[in-house]
Amino acid sequence: MRAGYRRKILVVLVMTVVAVVTGPFGTFFDLTILERAYYWPVALVFITVPMIALTELTLYRLPGNLHPILRIAIGAFIAGPIGATALLVLDTMVRHAEFTPYNLGFRWVFVTLIGFGVGVFEGYLRPMYHAAPEPQPDADKTTSKPAEPEPPLFVRNLEPELGTELISITTQDHYLDVVTSNGAGRILKRMSDALAELNGYPGMQIHRSHWVALHAVERVEKDGRKCQVVLKNGTTLPVSRPNVPVLTEALEKR
Repeated sequence: MRAGYRRKILVVLVMTVVAVVTGPFGTFFDLTILERAYYWPVALVFITVPMIALTELTLYRLPGNLHPILRIAIGAFIAGPIGATALLVLDTMVRHAEFTPYNLGFRWVFVTLIGFGVGVFEGYLRPMYHAAPEPQPDADKTTSKPAEPEPPLFVRNLEPELGTELISITTQDHYLDVVTSNGAGRILKRMSDALAELNGYPGMQIHRSHWVALHAVERVEKDGRKCQVVLKNGTTLPVSRPNVPVLTEALEKR
C-alpha cells in the first residue's frame, strides 16, 4: 500500500476516534458513546472516500492552467452532495432528522468545507513543503561545495522517501509509474503535465509512454528498426524511431 494512502487512512482513523470521544455537531448530547462509536466511522467513511477520490481526480485531471487550489475546490464541491446525502440519511435513522433541502444543503456546505481544507493541505501545501529546496549556506561562510540544483516541481507529487533523483516515468492508464534511485511509486497524473513540471531536468521522453533521465541510461540497443534503452537499474524501455537520433545526441552531450 502506498505511503500516501496509509497516511490518509491514519488521518481518518484519528478523526474517527476524536469524533467518537468529543461528539462534535451535537452528537455528544444526542447520542451515547456507543452510538457515536458506529455513527462516526460510518459517517466519515461515506464522507472521506468520495472526497479523496474526487479531489485527487480534479487535481490531476483538470486542465493545468487552473490553479491547484481551484481544482481541489471543484472536486470538494462535486463530492459534497455524496457525503451530505449519506450523512443526512444516517441522521434520519439515528438522530431523527428530517430529510429536507435545507438539511441537505447545510451538510453539503459542511462536507465541502472540511473536504476542501483537507484537500488543500494534502494535495497542495504538504507537497510544496516537501518539494521546497533545503536552505543554502551563505556564500561568505563556505565555498567548498557548489549549491545543489533546485529539484523539479514534479517531485512534489512523490512521497518524500522516494527522493528527488528520477530514473524513469511510465504511463499506466491514467497513472504514472515513477522510478527513482530510492524506489518506485504511482501517482495520478498525465505525462504532459509531468513533462511541464520537470523544469529542465536532464532527461527526455523517448516514447509516448516513457520518459528517462539521461544519467540513468546504461546503453542503447538496436535490433533492425527497433530500438530500446537499457537503464542502469536493468529496466529496458522502447525508443520510438523519431527519438533515436535525439536521444543519441543527448547521450553524447551528457
